[in-house]
Amino acid sequence: MSVTVRSIIIAALLSIAAALLYRYSANTGKLSADEINERFPSFTATNFTAELYNEKGLLNYSIFARDVSFYESRDLITADYLAGFYYDHEDLVNQPGRGWQIIADQGEVVFDRYAKLTGNVHVQPNFPTSPIEEIITPYVHFDLTANIISSPETITIRGRNFENQGANYEIDLNQNTFVIKDHPHVVYHPET
Repeated sequence: MSVTVRSIIIAALLSIAAALLYRYSANTGKLSADEINERFPSFTATNFTAELYNEKGLLNYSIFARDVSFYESRDLITADYLAGFYYDHEDLVNQPGRGWQIIADQGEVVFDRYAKLTGNVHVQPNFPTSPIEEIITPYVHFDLTANIISSPETITIRGRNFENQGANYEIDLNQNTFVIKDHPHVVYHPET
């Protein structure tokens, strides 16, 4: 066999091997539709604003976030630099628009399961008659099925004449109870 025929056969074999390697490598790097839905958000937004209204047409919640991502496969919403407002419409005559402002570095919600806020969580009332002026904690978890707010982290609650601190707390919204399990410390200031 001549050198030219041998070169043609080797070139053909190498071309076939290269084509097979290319086809194999193209198939191994692809993600399935399920993997794409699991890894990547279905929706993202920057400078996000949302308002939720009750059945009477009154504003219940306002939400603002710098970045929001929604993962449809997990019913998960994540948000960065979050500010939310809750409006209580019980006493529309004496205190219209009464409610609370909640700020956190990050938030995460899984529909009908839980919500959690992480990093510099601040809660403040937007009405002057509130006995609580400020709540500060680094992390809070809200179990939406049990209606319980809890955290192993520290919490500070300040009012006009008191400051309450502790760690590992639980708020049962069903029973309207608040329990600090570790290192509770309360300071009362007499009114002058």
